[in-house]
Formats: sequence, structure tokens, C-alpha cells
Amino acid sequence: FAGNFGACKARIDMLEKCVDPDADLQQMLAKILTSEDEKLILDMSRLVQEMGDYYLNELLCRRLFELDSDNLEYISMLGLAVDEQGRYKEAEVLHHQCLEARKAALGVAHPDTLDSMNSLALAVEQQGRYKEAEVFHHQCLEARKAA
Repeated sequence: FAGNFGACKARIDMLEKCVDPDADLQQMLAKILTSEDEKLILDMSRLVQEMGDYYLNELLCRRLFELDSDNLEYISMLGLAVDEQGRYKEAEVLHHQCLEARKAALGVAHPDTLDSMNSLALAVEQQGRYKEAEVFHHQCLEARKAA
């Protein structure tokens, strides 16, 4: 957030909203992970992802997905959270699910669809399936060129 006072202030306000200085960490996490406040959970997810806590980010993404399983952004975020922990096969399934849903909802050339295609390609590549990943990367590149 270097130089972005507004973003820093928003994060501080968000943390103050959910952090009781007298509560212990376990109670705080339990409160957030059972919250119905999607914005709070989404903000916390972004914060812990930026901090590199991929396991907690996964838990928060799973909670978002529980709250709104039709939200394609939440599926994508969960796939990335799993991917960041090196669980590439599981990430591949989530990225594929998101890609197919985005193709149907947004079309093949939509930037979000192409992001999902790229995420899928990277998850496949991380598993050593380079030829298959190359096909996805090539499809993504050609669709971006055409857009």
C-alpha cells in the first residue's frame, strides 16, 4: 500500500471493525469464519493473501463460496488460494470449473474467462503436464490477440 493512504486507512478501518483488542486470535478467527458479512470476509481474504497467509486465505475463500456458491469470482479466488499452497490438482479442478462457467456466462474472449484459462494453464503446468499447459496458454494468447 506504499503511498496509498486511502487503501491503508480502509484496511485499518476494516481491521478495527473485526478486531476486539481483548479477544484472543482463535475467537477472532472463529467470528470472521462464521460471519455472514461477505465484504468483511472478502477484505480479510485480500489482506491475508497480501500477507502471504495462504491457508487462512483458503479458509476465508471457502467461507465466501459457502455464502454464494454461484459467485464465479469466489470460485476463482478459492482456486488461487489452493494453488498458492502447491495443491495443483485441486486447483486445476476449481480453475476448470470456473473456466467452464465463465465461458458459458461471459463468453470465451471475456478478460475474466481468459484469466481463468491462464490460471488453469498454470495449475496444469505446475503438475509437469507441459504440452497440455501449452495448449491452454496458446488458446489464451490467441483469444487475447483477437479481443
